[in-house]
Amino acid sequence: MFTEETGIGFFEKMKNVFSNSEKSTQEEVSTDTVTSSENSTEAILQSSTEEFFQTIPTPVFTYTSRVSDESVTEKEIPLRTVEVTAPSYTLPVEKDLDIRFATKFLQANGKFIFCENINEAIEGLRMLKAEKNWSHIFCWENEVKDAFCENNFQKGSIGYTIENSDAAVSLCESLIAEEGTIILNPKQASRRRLHCFPKTHIIITDIAHLAVSEAEGLEKFYALNKGELPSIIKLGSCNNGHFYDKQRLILNAEGTEDVYVFLVDQIIPPSLRP
Repeated sequence: MFTEETGIGFFEKMKNVFSNSEKSTQEEVSTDTVTSSENSTEAILQSSTEEFFQTIPTPVFTYTSRVSDESVTEKEIPLRTVEVTAPSYTLPVEKDLDIRFATKFLQANGKFIFCENINEAIEGLRMLKAEKNWSHIFCWENEVKDAFCENNFQKGSIGYTIENSDAAVSLCESLIAEEGTIILNPKQASRRRLHCFPKTHIIITDIAHLAVSEAEGLEKFYALNKGELPSIIKLGSCNNGHFYDKQRLILNAEGTEDVYVFLVDQIIPPSLRP
């Protein structure tokens, strides 16, 4: 029989078992307590940290230039713009201005050709060049150059200047129906006052450039060309000098009497060349 004194009895063994179990339970409880305590501590710290950072205002950073305000000056940067040659026009209200102009112009020994569009006008130039056996037709305005390129007219012909050209072609400011005269601006045909001007001057224009009277044409000119002087082609006129209209100087467009007018029934679009 086992006794408690010997330390090897049944009860002693059971006591040792329960004591060891109790110790392990206490250790587990203590470990859980420490773990939960650590978790709660971390949660508290995290919550406190979040609250702390929420209370801190968001910093606003400002930049202060080291250059003083007095040394800074505004500079306007020029932008490249496209200047078109021909301004925009509106169609005339009065009808039959083309017929009235053609009648007066033909009476003054001018040549008049009516065209449906700009392509037909260039084709007429091609036929006229072949008929007259011309080598080259000189042009000033970009609108005419665009029409030449689009219709493959005189393509590849280089080296020709106004001095060695057989004819010159340009736009015009207005065709005056009542008198059969033509108003030019300074950009067109160089006012026809060059001594080297070719024998033939060809004008290509559209129906938007028809005007009833010379006064109406001049008013359009002054509105679109402020500060410039108009010049007028008057075929068969004995007036060889400049003249005045309402104390405003009008230049006589001196030059050849061999003038063609190609009137296009559609508005010629302005060029977008720089």
